[in-house]
Amino acid sequence: MTRTGGEARRRRLLREAIRLFGRRGYEGTSLEAVATASGVRKQTLLYYFPTKEALLGACVAETSARVAEALATALEAESKSPNKAEAVIHKVFELAGEWPELAQFIREASRLGPDVVERFAQVLEPLRVRALSFLAREMAEGHIRPQDPALLLFTLYTAVIGSITEAGVLRAVVGEDRSRTALHRREQELLSFIRTALAPGEEPGSEGPVVRTG
Repeated sequence: MTRTGGEARRRRLLREAIRLFGRRGYEGTSLEAVATASGVRKQTLLYYFPTKEALLGACVAETSARVAEALATALEAESKSPNKAEAVIHKVFELAGEWPELAQFIREASRLGPDVVERFAQVLEPLRVRALSFLAREMAEGHIRPQDPALLLFTLYTAVIGSITEAGVLRAVVGEDRSRTALHRREQELLSFIRTALAPGEEPGSEGPVVRTG
């Protein structure tokens, strides 16, 4: 087996594991099932991933790295600051449409405890810090309604992730075409909500812009 062939096999194993973990759940997916779906023997899978926990960890690393790369690309491609938040949201929905297993896997991974969530979050930490800095700066300049940047980012995160994971469930139930339509509709509804949430303005009772960073 060449190095290139070994890497291709490893990626195929990860792809099938992500798909099965997302559809059947972590507990409901055996290593044998992943190996079979990948067209290899269980012993071959164990060569790459000695335990089920190791396989899960590799899946978390694969999905988080791909999300981080997609978001970083979206941020770099959008030169206008006011449009960056929408560009990121659009990229997340685009990725969910291209890779439906992603949303289902994230939904399942979030149920597996704080350790798994923390592993995912660590990869996205540089983007989180960058987002907080962006939100605070935009608030200070009066482009976004003054509010707690950390709380706002958390609200945006839960809204976006909630939308794509539920769309992933819908895809599994009603099929590809209808779920794609629903995914697009959810994106438009969410963008409308985000525009309202970020619209410039003052906090009730304030005499001017107030930016909290704690």
